[in-house]
Amino acid sequence: MNNSKRILFIFGILTILVVLMVLFWRTPQRLSWVEHYKEDSNHPFGTQVIFELLKTYFPGQTTTIIEEKLSEELILDASQKSNYIFVGEGLYMDSTDVETLLDFVDMGNTAFISSRTIPYDLMFYLYYEECGSMYWDDYYSSEDSVKTLNLNHPDLRTEKGFDFTFIFRNKARVYRWQYIDSVYFCDQEYGFVELGRMNDTLINFARIKYGEGAFYLHTTPMVFSNIQLLEKKALDYADRVFSHLEEGPIYWDKYSRVSEGTARQLNNSSFPPSERRLSNETPLQYILSQPPLAGAWYTLLGALLLYLLFRAKRRQRIIPVMDKNANTSLEFVRTIGRLYFLQNNHRQLCLQKMKLFKAFVREKYKITLKEELDEPLIDRLANKSQVPEEVIRNILSVYRNIDSSSFVSENTLIDFHQRIDQFYKQCK
Repeated sequence: MNNSKRILFIFGILTILVVLMVLFWRTPQRLSWVEHYKEDSNHPFGTQVIFELLKTYFPGQTTTIIEEKLSEELILDASQKSNYIFVGEGLYMDSTDVETLLDFVDMGNTAFISSRTIPYDLMFYLYYEECGSMYWDDYYSSEDSVKTLNLNHPDLRTEKGFDFTFIFRNKARVYRWQYIDSVYFCDQEYGFVELGRMNDTLINFARIKYGEGAFYLHTTPMVFSNIQLLEKKALDYADRVFSHLEEGPIYWDKYSRVSEGTARQLNNSSFPPSERRLSNETPLQYILSQPPLAGAWYTLLGALLLYLLFRAKRRQRIIPVMDKNANTSLEFVRTIGRLYFLQNNHRQLCLQKMKLFKAFVREKYKITLKEELDEPLIDRLANKSQVPEEVIRNILSVYRNIDSSSFVSENTLIDFHQRIDQFYKQCK
């Protein structure tokens, strides 16, 4: 390429970049159709409307935005009946934040969580007794563009329900509507209580007691977005849902909000980050929020794209070796057990030891233990483990007494530990 052609080529690239910059700066601000659920956003999937409405629910009460970790800032005040509210695609909390929220609810407060996925570390405490062999997985999903939501309570339920259509870029689109599978509703006294459904078949709203308070889990945060609340029926539905709150201060959690994909990755990761600032604004978010910087950013991307088109050569990318995911569930249970030991909570420590015992039997012998004395199951475990049947019966018998008791003494804890330890020493 001679000098004249090179000059013309460079001049053409510069002309294209200038045109792109002019078009960008002259284009009016467009709506964002990302499901971010920000309380200060008037975009379709912001939550500015519901956030402002919540301020009027309890006149004279304060509304506080949580912008830091719950455990570090001691934000939640349990001195009076209060409400913790989270609305977003995904919720992520580390173990210390989970403990802080659990303590808050345990003292008689309310936690309302509307998200498309729920942390396993939180459900480890809420879904305490497994329904048969069903261990907690996550919310399920059903694809459709329109769903009819309704509530179960006769004072809140309507005859026709509330129709919601997923709108994206001003058009109805197919959407993944999350719900809680009915198999998790096996214990009506201590487990989930159904509060609302979609299309009268899929449970999307439930309550579960914890201590003196309660958690309210809602699987469809999209219905609380700005674009849905433009209609009166959606406002009516939101008003009925939030009528479950206790009168008192409201704590709106902004910090723990992440995207659905990020939440699923972090909640299931074997290596959760010890230090994070997920809710803080990233440098790229700030750049894109400033028109001059955003124009420079897109100009840089355009120049890079042109370079790749004209100069870059195709190279084979090295395929990295992926390490196997490490299972840290048992280590987590052991950590919780040590915590209960330090608190002299003998009953909870016994229950945690039983969870470890069940997990051991399930992983080594592929047998799911139940609390009742199932003779064929005991005989099968005794044959596989080479442990006398009487040892296994004693463990299940003592555990059944512990589970039905409200108080467990230290001697009972020691006796239960020795019986399980005897099994570990004799099993093969």
